[in-house]
Amino acid sequence: MTVSNKARQGAYQKGKDKRQHILEAAAELLIDSGYHNFSMRKVADAAGIRVGNLQYYFPSKEKLVKAMLDNALSRYLDDFFEIRQHGTPEEQFLTVIKHVVFDLNSKRATVFFPEVWSLSNHEKGVTKSMDEMYENYRRVLAGIIGEVNPKLSVPQCRRIALFISASLEGHTMFIGYRKPWRKETANIVEMASQSFLWLIKHGDIPR
Repeated sequence: MTVSNKARQGAYQKGKDKRQHILEAAAELLIDSGYHNFSMRKVADAAGIRVGNLQYYFPSKEKLVKAMLDNALSRYLDDFFEIRQHGTPEEQFLTVIKHVVFDLNSKRATVFFPEVWSLSNHEKGVTKSMDEMYENYRRVLAGIIGEVNPKLSVPQCRRIALFISASLEGHTMFIGYRKPWRKETANIVEMASQSFLWLIKHGDIPR
């Protein structure tokens, strides 16, 4: 490797690290201060950089939020990939449900995503990014569903995946971080697993 190649590689890694630092600072700001206090200037302050430097990596708030969502999704997709390496499709499905429901207990899941939902009510570009993120998540879920019941069509698998993701997200306000019914999480997992699995195997799913 030449000196110039080493320099380019070092600059690339430095830029990648800086980008990740900004995303983490932005997520923490959103969690701690809420969407109404989320601005490019405040993100720059939280990351310890100038607004111009922030805009070098993320030219607009819309692009920043999309990157934040992509960053959050990548963690889930890594977990799902690992789950997909073991067990039968049914076992994988049940593990995914357990993983997602227990993740709702975390502060990040309880606060970060609802704050982005709130932000999306005011900015159309954020709504599009949110939909794209959940679509990627549901695509994985639909793939497992199709393996659990090969008789289901692709549209049916997508509809069940949409229903499941919407149902699970709705539990955030009840079993999320510091929420009153958090102690019921394991029971929610058990009931959700039974209900969703029955739906996949025996439900009359619109075609």
